[in-house]
Amino acid sequence: MAIEQYKLQLNTPLMTVWDFISIPENWLPLLPDFIRLNQLSLTTYHVFLYLKLGPIDREVQLEFNIQLNKQTHSVDFTFHSTTGKVTGYGFLKADAPTTTTTTTNLTLAIEVKLSGKTGLLFKPALTSLKTSWSQETLNKLVLLLNESEN
Repeated sequence: MAIEQYKLQLNTPLMTVWDFISIPENWLPLLPDFIRLNQLSLTTYHVFLYLKLGPIDREVQLEFNIQLNKQTHSVDFTFHSTTGKVTGYGFLKADAPTTTTTTTNLTLAIEVKLSGKTGLLFKPALTSLKTSWSQETLNKLVLLLNESEN
């Protein structure tokens, strides 16, 4: 099964978008219910979020490992909770349509998995969570990038 992708187009040049998204500290705090961020190394971050998923309603710590691909303007990431019960991966990618130099397509894909019986039980809620994380994060990114252009 392919990972779902969420896309938005913005009137910002590709390199402006790439310069912004290539710094994880710029976009990790835009994840829904973000609490705080700790950078552990150049590519590893602890992200603290408040997770609301069915009866789960608590703060979680996710460790994100980030890989930048400058050629494709893609930020690839994996993440897992400190307990190992939540894992996931995804990417944030900027690309420009060939017809314009001032428009950029921004794509975010997030896959989240829960281990064990919990994963099966909350599978429908995970779909909603991935959608809200992706859409909310993309919308916040677009707002910030549009503000920086003005």
